[in-house]
Amino acid sequence: MRTLLTGSSGYLGTALLRILPAQRPDWDLHITLHSIEPSDAMPNAHHLELRDANSIARVMDKVQPEIIFHTAALTAGDAREMYETNAGGSGELARQAKKYNARFIHLSSDVIFDGERGMYVEDDAPNPITPYAVSKADAEKNVLASDANAVLVRTSLIYGFKPLDPRTRSVLRGEMPNLFTDEMRCPIWVDNLCAALLELAEHDYCGILNVAGTQALSRYDFGVKLMGALNADASHLIPTASTQSEMVRPRDCTLNVSRAQQVLRTKLLSVDEVIEKNKKSR
Repeated sequence: MRTLLTGSSGYLGTALLRILPAQRPDWDLHITLHSIEPSDAMPNAHHLELRDANSIARVMDKVQPEIIFHTAALTAGDAREMYETNAGGSGELARQAKKYNARFIHLSSDVIFDGERGMYVEDDAPNPITPYAVSKADAEKNVLASDANAVLVRTSLIYGFKPLDPRTRSVLRGEMPNLFTDEMRCPIWVDNLCAALLELAEHDYCGILNVAGTQALSRYDFGVKLMGALNADASHLIPTASTQSEMVRPRDCTLNVSRAQQVLRTKLLSVDEVIEKNKKSR
C-alpha cells in the first residue's frame, strides 16, 4: 500500500512514523516535510508546501498514494497563512486524493466548536471563535466538498510518554505553570490515536468521527494527573480560571465518542487507563 504521511515532523506525525512501519511493514511509506528539505538519504521524503497547489500535485503525482494520513497543520502565526495552509491546503490535497482514489484520513480538532456546551457529537455544526479554529472548520468543509474517500477525525489534546509531548515537556520545565480549571477537553494518548487512525485507513467509514479520550478533564486536572504519572511535583501548577484571562478561547470542547466506540475495534482509553497501562509497562 503506497502511503503518504503529511506533517511527519509533528508530534502525531512522528508517532505514526514510528508505529506505521512496525504495524504495517509491507506498506510503502512516503512522508512530506515543509521546513526541512529532503535529501538523497531520504528517498521517500518529499518537500510539500500546502499553500501551493502545484507542490501538492507534484507530490501526489510522484507518490500516487493509496492512503493519505493528513496530520500537517499550522497552529499559530499569521492568520492568512494559517488559513491558506489548513483550509486551502487540506481542500486541495483532498481533491487530489479523489483524483487518485486514495483513502484520505484528515485530522481535525475539537476547537472548531465555541465551547459553550461540550460533549459534541459528529452532527453538531462547528462554530469557531479563533483564527486557527476557523481554518480547521473550513478545512473540514473543503474536504467534505471534495467527495474524496475521507474520514475527518476530530480529536483533542494529544499526549504521550515515550517521548513526552511538547505540552507536557513545557509543564515539566515550569514554562506553563498556569493551567485552566474551567477549560474542558478529552485528552487522547498518541499511541491510542495512532491505532485508531491505522484501523480507519483500512475501514470503509466515511465522514466525521470523534476520536478522543473517554475522560473529560480540565487542563489543570489533566496536568496534575500527568505530573503524578511522571513522579513529578505538581505543587508548582497554578489553577487558573480561563474566564479571568483576556484570551478568546472555547471553554468546553469535550467530544462524545460513542460513535467511534461502535465503529472501531480499537478501545479508546481514559487518561487514568493510559497512566495505569504505562505504569505496568515500566
